[in-house]
Amino acid sequence: MIYLSTAMFSRLILLIGLVATLRLVSYGQCTVSQDDQKRVITTCKFYEANDGFLMNRSDRSQVVSQVVYLGSEYFSYPIWQNGTLEVGEARKVIPCTIAFNLVTNEIRCRFAGDSATYAVLPDAFTINGTRFINPTKNVSGQVERTYYMVLYAGKTRLLKQLKCNLRIRDNDVYRLDDTFNGAFVLQQTYYIQRDNGLLTPVNLSRKSVLDVLADQAAALKQILPKNKITVNELASAVAYYDGFR
Repeated sequence: MIYLSTAMFSRLILLIGLVATLRLVSYGQCTVSQDDQKRVITTCKFYEANDGFLMNRSDRSQVVSQVVYLGSEYFSYPIWQNGTLEVGEARKVIPCTIAFNLVTNEIRCRFAGDSATYAVLPDAFTINGTRFINPTKNVSGQVERTYYMVLYAGKTRLLKQLKCNLRIRDNDVYRLDDTFNGAFVLQQTYYIQRDNGLLTPVNLSRKSVLDVLADQAAALKQILPKNKITVNELASAVAYYDGFR
């Protein structure tokens, strides 16, 4: 019979909301580090067979190949950062260290006293105080694995979605300063959500804001004198709009 300490039992209860999506994660052959210029880089090693086919395990007939990409697929560097998970209607808070993958939108966690790494699907989470939420459900009512950074939260929300894609270098285009096999390219998209409704994309321009928040366009024109705006000005405009609701 296995006996659990009070702390272990309490954490087990908090994890009930994650059980359906909890699984062990194994790592590949890629590592994220910084080079001598403090640039974040991803180094991947593959085992190449004699026929040129890349394998993920070693064999005496294979040779090691290496590729280096600028940047990484993760939200932060170092990859692992202090954070919390929020689970269930009561939004139970579970502390852990988090690695947020922007390519797969996968959240990996390490819990205190546990050497394993898990992939989880919380309702919301924070990384060093920055909060991410999953504000939408699919047509069947199931939670989708899409998380948005919260920039402003009231009756109206301003959210930012982060996506990352690997752009492989074109070998036909040669540059003397091109020392990488490719680069991870970050994409940022802003959304406005009213009363937990649909997400409406908005860009950093006065016209876009006035189109999305058209019912208060006259008032918003007074605080947005220029066409190009900053993220802070966008957040201030959404907060100002919220004051009329």
